[in-house]
Amino acid sequence: MTRVALARAVSIVGHPVVLLPLAALIAASTGGASPRQLRLVGGGFLALGGIVMGFSWWQVRAGRWTHVDASVRNERRRLNLFLAVVCLLGAMLLRSRQPSMSIGLAASGTLVLVALLSGRWVKVSLHAAFAAFATTLVWPIAPAVVAGVLMTAAVVWSRLALGRHVAADVLTGVLLGVAAGGAWHVCRV
Repeated sequence: MTRVALARAVSIVGHPVVLLPLAALIAASTGGASPRQLRLVGGGFLALGGIVMGFSWWQVRAGRWTHVDASVRNERRRLNLFLAVVCLLGAMLLRSRQPSMSIGLAASGTLVLVALLSGRWVKVSLHAAFAAFATTLVWPIAPAVVAGVLMTAAVVWSRLALGRHVAADVLTGVLLGVAAGGAWHVCRV
């Protein structure tokens, strides 16, 4: 496997749509969530992923985007704004029924908004940000934290190896992800 192929594979496995649900389910299950609550968490992530993919597909179909991955700068801005709004709306809707998930969605939406607003100075790596966020969600489960740190490092490497980001982009992403995860831990207490 070539370096680029490996970096692409890591980028896919370390995609936020993979890592966040996994981390949320690990955190919920070790936190004493019932099977029903675990289904709600999993279903919530499926719904969120479906909404975002549907939006991306619609943008391509309408001729506004070239590909669903939103690689072009203006496509990425539009996707990130949509994602932030969906996360923040979801947080408001779940506030009273699923407070922990609501806080996670609020942290996610805020993370994306901060990345969007800082776009003039740095192209924040949301892959790195959400890998770090996912790692903080599983704190203090030692094996999950170790796996998360290793995955975050691999994601950082992949984003640099693919030339999608520079060091400042991934470092900013990791710091934002840790801050969002820290906020989740503090606010849910």
